[in-house]
Amino acid sequence: STDEAKSTGGAGLASRLSYFLWASMPDAELRQLAQDGRLKQPEVLSAQVERMLNDPRSDAFVLGFLDSWLTLRDLGSTPPDRGDFSAFYHYDLDSAMRKETFLFTRYLIDQNLSITNFLKSDFTFVNRPLARHYGIQPPTKPGFQLVKLSDARRGGLLGQASVLTLTANGIDTSPVVRGVWLLDNILGTPPSPPPPDVEPLDPDIRGAKTIREQLQKHRDSATCNDCHRKIDPLGFALENFDPIGRWRTEYGRQGIIDASGELPGGQRFDNVEGLKTILVERQGQFARALSQKLSAYAIGRHIEPSDRPHIDRILQQLDAQGNGFRDLIRLVVISEPFRLL
Repeated sequence: STDEAKSTGGAGLASRLSYFLWASMPDAELRQLAQDGRLKQPEVLSAQVERMLNDPRSDAFVLGFLDSWLTLRDLGSTPPDRGDFSAFYHYDLDSAMRKETFLFTRYLIDQNLSITNFLKSDFTFVNRPLARHYGIQPPTKPGFQLVKLSDARRGGLLGQASVLTLTANGIDTSPVVRGVWLLDNILGTPPSPPPPDVEPLDPDIRGAKTIREQLQKHRDSATCNDCHRKIDPLGFALENFDPIGRWRTEYGRQGIIDASGELPGGQRFDNVEGLKTILVERQGQFARALSQKLSAYAIGRHIEPSDRPHIDRILQQLDAQGNGFRDLIRLVVISEPFRLL
């Protein structure tokens, strides 16, 4: 019967919504709305998203999505060297780094702040050890506190030690690794895998004074140049951050760090602050990448060409509403791919 079809379809939507935002089974209210056949109505769905995001159980969404989007689950998979980075272990910076990114994202959701804060922001959350790690004024109270940043190098994801540590190898940094991560997770344009006949860079030269020359030689190959002119400048912008996200100006005794670069479109920058400014100017590209990552996480499959009109509609509505991250989550839920899966 029609009522049975409504109930069955609604039950699937209730489960999908609950596992997306709570990582658990639907509660009584969701089940009742599904049984009544009302859950598929956009205004009802929107109200449920609000209710569920206000519930502490939605912390499961924040943690799960950050693991998926930023590959935060990989933090610690290549542990920093205990001799060179003892502070990482002594002050439990691994946990502090994760918590900063979690609290930062949670705050964007709770306050419905613009997604451009992921690119560039004037605040973050730190405890005393993490503040010392960053070289900023520690909070006056124990535990994590919201702090205003006067240092533009730290604002946004690209200044957070979680991202900077997970994109290093535990010993040193690689502009290629960080550049690839940026292209994939921030710009939504992952590079193609290198051809099988291309010799990899010798890892012994990572972080060395001649890293630019080494990569320049690598780019002399026509098969390598197209990808590396997109990858390398992004990675060099982050070279002032060491393998656990501390600021540095030189590679020990091996020379001054040059964090400047030029993007394929001709836009030049001198350092990470300049890159962030360019990324904010191109926030439409970031919004699309984030919307696709969030939609894929929500529906549990890769985004396909047939999804593009729905992503376009989400982006149009998001821009009109002020680009709030909470709004983006709601728009993904009321989109056809999620509602009618």
